[in-house]
Amino acid sequence: MSSNFFQKPENALKRSEELISVGQKSSALDVLEAVIKSKRHRQWTPILEDILKKFLSLCTESRQPRRAKEGLIQYRGIAQNASAGPDSILKVVTSFIGDGEKSVREAEDKAGLGADAVANLQDLEAEETPETMMISVLTGDLSDTGRADRDSYVQWLRFLWESYRTCLEVLKNNPKLEELYADTAKKTFAFCVNYKRKVEFRRLKDLLKTHLNVAQLSHMVQPTSEASLRLRVEVRAEQLNAATKLELWQLAFESAEELHNVISHPANRKAFKSKVMMSYYDKMSQVFWVSENYLFHACAMQRIFHLTERQLMREVNKGDLSRDKAQQQLQTLASQLLLGSISVPLPSQKQLEVDFDPEKDKQQRMATLVGHSTVPQRKAVLGDLVARNITSLVFPELAQLLQLLELDFDPLSLGDKVKPMLDFVEKTPGLEKYLHPLKKMVLIKLVQQLSQVYVTMRITDFARLASFMSLHDCEKFIVEAVAKNQAMVRLDHKSGTINLGDKGLESEGRRSQLTNLAKGLQGTLDLIHQDKQEARAQKAEAFKQLADSLEDERKMMTMRRQQIEERKEMVEREMHLKQMEDERRRRQEDEERRKAEEARKEEDKKRREEARAQQEREEKELAEKKRLKEQVEALKAEEKKGKKGAAAAPEAKVAVEDMDEDELKNMDKTELIKAKKEQEEKLKREAEERIQQQVQKLDHLERARRENERPLLAKVFDEQKEQDKVRWEVESQQFMTNHKIKYEEDMEVKKVLVRMVADKSEFETAVRKRREQEYERELVEHRERTKKEKERKKREREEREVREREERERREREEEEKREREEELKRQRAEERARQDAIAEKQRQKEAEIEAKLRGGGGGGDTGGGMGRGPPEGDRGGDRWGGAAGGDRPRG
Repeated sequence: MSSNFFQKPENALKRSEELISVGQKSSALDVLEAVIKSKRHRQWTPILEDILKKFLSLCTESRQPRRAKEGLIQYRGIAQNASAGPDSILKVVTSFIGDGEKSVREAEDKAGLGADAVANLQDLEAEETPETMMISVLTGDLSDTGRADRDSYVQWLRFLWESYRTCLEVLKNNPKLEELYADTAKKTFAFCVNYKRKVEFRRLKDLLKTHLNVAQLSHMVQPTSEASLRLRVEVRAEQLNAATKLELWQLAFESAEELHNVISHPANRKAFKSKVMMSYYDKMSQVFWVSENYLFHACAMQRIFHLTERQLMREVNKGDLSRDKAQQQLQTLASQLLLGSISVPLPSQKQLEVDFDPEKDKQQRMATLVGHSTVPQRKAVLGDLVARNITSLVFPELAQLLQLLELDFDPLSLGDKVKPMLDFVEKTPGLEKYLHPLKKMVLIKLVQQLSQVYVTMRITDFARLASFMSLHDCEKFIVEAVAKNQAMVRLDHKSGTINLGDKGLESEGRRSQLTNLAKGLQGTLDLIHQDKQEARAQKAEAFKQLADSLEDERKMMTMRRQQIEERKEMVEREMHLKQMEDERRRRQEDEERRKAEEARKEEDKKRREEARAQQEREEKELAEKKRLKEQVEALKAEEKKGKKGAAAAPEAKVAVEDMDEDELKNMDKTELIKAKKEQEEKLKREAEERIQQQVQKLDHLERARRENERPLLAKVFDEQKEQDKVRWEVESQQFMTNHKIKYEEDMEVKKVLVRMVADKSEFETAVRKRREQEYERELVEHRERTKKEKERKKREREEREVREREERERREREEEEKREREEELKRQRAEERARQDAIAEKQRQKEAEIEAKLRGGGGGGDTGGGMGRGPPEGDRGGDRWGGAAGGDRPRG
């Protein structure tokens, strides 16, 4: 590539087109990439836009997203500071994405596949596995064209996904490209939805969130304008829609939080918010319904109903919609709101008081998303329905549902009354999803009402009352309700009964039952046994029974004493905990008093600073008043100087120049400014009057001059006209004469040149033939050079492989020799260590023998007798060096 490509980019573009025409697209891509990355072309020109379009087109054909990304980033750095740069980036990116989408459509039509064909593909960014590479190699001989077309289709999808990400990276955090950034994000969301790309959608959401966080931290793009906020709301709304369509409910909840944060921006207008709130609450209701969070689902449905009601009322007032049709549209929505509110689970009957509730923060976040400052309760949701009279708008079949479940008390006929309503809900489109939670709520209400009347009931009777659902479902729902402390029920299948209510001895209804029972029995006995003799006999019998049961009573008293001791210990623990709590509260109060004292000191300090600032402001204001006084005096002096002895004008209302400092301090600053402005306006009027007089005088002079020169100008004009007429006639005659002479000369030259036409054609043919021969010869030479170059590279590669193999063998031999030397050295060291150990062992044996002889000599007169009386050598456990003295003796 010659250097003129870098000096003139248009030459590089022409060269790339020539290379493309002969099929060398890779070389053309290298030529264009060199121009884009060249440091000589850092100034934007229109030719660079054409070069980048051609470069991106070649990258699309060869499926090279990384080179396309590098080229776009380079071009953004060049064009973003130019006046026409953002428009150029917009055109380039639009063309790039359009080419990618077109290629995907063509690959899809060629493969004859749809979006469902790649739904099972886990990740578009994943590298090829060995299995897929082997399959592609085995099927690469055109024996399986379907698989090849599918692989090509997947590759184009991967390229399109990379193209979308690249464009979002290039367009981020640029106020002039926000609209294109939003459109690209919407197209990417549509791509994820159409091809069911859940992994890519998760990455796209993280990418957009990262861009937004970077923009907020770096203050590059502040959402102050309505257009910026509108685009951000549209992008987040589209993100929420895509998440719900892909059924990614956790991501949908996070997207809803992001959308809520953008909508809550102070710069958003209320009218603008209402355009997206309907869709927002609709998606939130779906998210909460899937997560079985029926409370916030009902809150979202409330918002949807109110927005729809206001919108329909506006249409009715405008005359675009009749009132009957509006009521019909509200009927289904009001029924959904009623069923959703009734389906909200009942609160637990035993609330556990804990210091920290991990669910509280989560519920507060969800409440904020549906427009509540605090966590709503089921009672408040149902109260809102009654207050707004929404029950009058529902279907007639459901009008009494709220009355039956929440207000009436009729457990024996509740199931029969509710069953037709449940059948209606099951058959009505749009309401059938509420059937399951509604049945559960009716069952819980039935159990609660029965527990207030009955203690025990046969399961068959209960199944008859709950005929709206099967007995198996009833048992399952009852177990769930008991687990959530929504009802106190026990199922006894052994006796075939259902026990209603709390049967614990510590329950509210059982605390005084034993005492009341004893009193009642005693009173009954007194009434029956009037005879004292019988009473004494009974008392004697009672004493006898008491003596018989004395041991049991003693045991009961002992147990009672233990219970009392346990309760005392519990009370002591509670007292200790109370003291600790009081101590903690006392420390907390001390800390609060300390903080209050610090706040008071801070307030005093702030007050002193405000007083000092007030004094500084007063001094500054006094200085400003003095400056205004000096300006007024200067203006009056200028006025007197301009009049030069003329009659003095009346004084202003405020004699500023005669005031001292105290009067000036008490005077309002606005009066000084007013006096200054009046003086300035007065000087301005006088200057304007002088200028007006000068203008009038100049106008009179100019008018007199023009009246005097008018006849002279008419005379000069007539003379000039006569002279121009004579000159035109002479020049016209001269032009016609010269033109005729020139025509005759040109005709003579034509006659001479006509004879050379045949020679010219022969010469042109000869030159063309010679150049074609030269081109063929150079083409053959080029192919020969290319072939030799390939052979040379192949030969060099083979030689390099031979050298590498010899070097590898040499290293292996050296390592083997080194390993052998090390083994030999280890063997020699082991032999030397064994020899030293043998010598040490012999030395220990000699010393042991000498020691044994010495011991034997000290015990008797002769050496032999002493050795005979000493202990046998093998009986000693060892010598002082740790060796076994008799270790070499054979065993008996």
